[in-house]
Amino acid sequence: MKIIPILLVLAAGLCMAQAPAYQSFLYMECAGNPIDVGNYGAPCIADWNGDGEKDMILGIFSNGNIRFYGNVNTNDSPVFNSYTTMKADGITITLPYG
Repeated sequence: MKIIPILLVLAAGLCMAQAPAYQSFLYMECAGNPIDVGNYGAPCIADWNGDGEKDMILGIFSNGNIRFYGNVNTNDSPVFNSYTTMKADGITITLPYG
């Protein structure tokens, strides 16, 4: 009989629950233009270059390249003005893709 009070509490909670409110999405920008790498871009945000500001590493599904976008502003208001394709020993890093 302990299950009935539990079910009543759960039912009351569900009745009073509010639907989630979502904000519209924002495009990440580079030099004022939306970043578009096609389908399945894989971003990672981290302080890659050790300057204390969060940068963006972006994997590209269509060619397997990895882009580095250095943040030139603050963590609260990141700004990306350009990107470089990541390399190791002068060779472009390419991961399996497609």
